[in-house]
Amino acid sequence: MAYFIDGKDCMISEWILLILAYAFVAARIYTRLIRLREKLNWADWLLIASAIDALALIICDTLTYQMGVLDEYETSVKLSKISFASNYFYDFGMGFPKLSMLAFYWAFFDFHARPAMRKMLWGFTGFVVICYLTILFDDTFFCGTPVSVQWSQEEDACSVFYAPEPFILNFTLNLACYLVVYAIPLILLSQGTLRSSKGVTLTFFFGGLTIASSIVRFVTLKVGTGQENLVYPLSMLEMALSIIVVALPGLKPLLGGSSGRHSSSHDSVEYRDESKSEEV
Repeated sequence: MAYFIDGKDCMISEWILLILAYAFVAARIYTRLIRLREKLNWADWLLIASAIDALALIICDTLTYQMGVLDEYETSVKLSKISFASNYFYDFGMGFPKLSMLAFYWAFFDFHARPAMRKMLWGFTGFVVICYLTILFDDTFFCGTPVSVQWSQEEDACSVFYAPEPFILNFTLNLACYLVVYAIPLILLSQGTLRSSKGVTLTFFFGGLTIASSIVRFVTLKVGTGQENLVYPLSMLEMALSIIVVALPGLKPLLGGSSGRHSSSHDSVEYRDESKSEEV
């Protein structure tokens, strides 16, 4: 008989993933404030927003578990409201790590001497913002107004949590934003502007795992596996990986043993200017 993932399995795996992600966030903030003695920048604040969003998502899942519906499903107004809220924390919340990575690009790459790259980054940033505003609008108004229709207990009542159309749209936009965010360092590598290094390789590796987890989640839910609870740990896995991959670029000063303002042209990627090379 196949093993069924119950509510306890979901909660244990999710909280382990969240704690792991928080460890990387704490290391990133420690590196910035203590080792480098610098103020938090936009990339750091958006990373913190990502961590808060992940906490909100797991709180929704924990409330669902405490209701007992992960083991014996029973619909209710309370469950529908929790599901409605969790949509925001996953679908829209996945935008925070991507914006944090884009903020990192803006802060630590010198695009002033490369107008074409600067325009491209503006375009990519605008694309990501528009995508997640579209997701926010879709999650809120897909079932029309008032939005309270989404926790109606009437038979065949609309719910964005179970509707296939927003699920496919949100996955497509989320995947497109992943590709856009990781296209930037690939372009810089191809131009010789960004040096290949262990840090860059590690960032791409975890980025690939994040994208893979998103695809696996989509396929699993679309095809069906008989494991209805699998969506919960898979969602947290993607969220945790997206936080870890964004935290990684700020950890080189911590791992390399450098400290102070001398390392402030820092982080874990290497930038090569036309006339000189330096670490950022």
